[in-house]
Amino acid sequence: MDSLELEEKPELDSAQQNKVRNETLTTELHFDLLKQYAWLSSAAIGAIVVLVQLKAVEASKDLYISLGFFVASIIMSIMGQDHIIDSLLKGKHIYDASKVLKFIRTISMLCFGIGVGYLSANVFDL
Repeated sequence: MDSLELEEKPELDSAQQNKVRNETLTTELHFDLLKQYAWLSSAAIGAIVVLVQLKAVEASKDLYISLGFFVASIIMSIMGQDHIIDSLLKGKHIYDASKVLKFIRTISMLCFGIGVGYLSANVFDL
């Protein structure tokens, strides 16, 4: 019975519990934010398809450039989600991956903004 005795696990104090909760919440928020970026770019692509079908916009080089930037935004967002998952699988904390995630989020939104700019220039003939 001596070798089979179970060791009692020390209870986590409230500060440690809050740290774990904050890390979990931060991870979920990063993942959801990247998901929203991808969704937003997908909606913009859908808007382009509708505008082309309504013949409100003609398919031009600028339109394809904006589509490319929206796709790049989606790809960056998915890469960010993948980075979160890989980091967690490797046992890293979300705070260890925060610099990379900030870079990915910035590039994703930059691509989305450039795509909107090209689309606006095409729609309003600027």
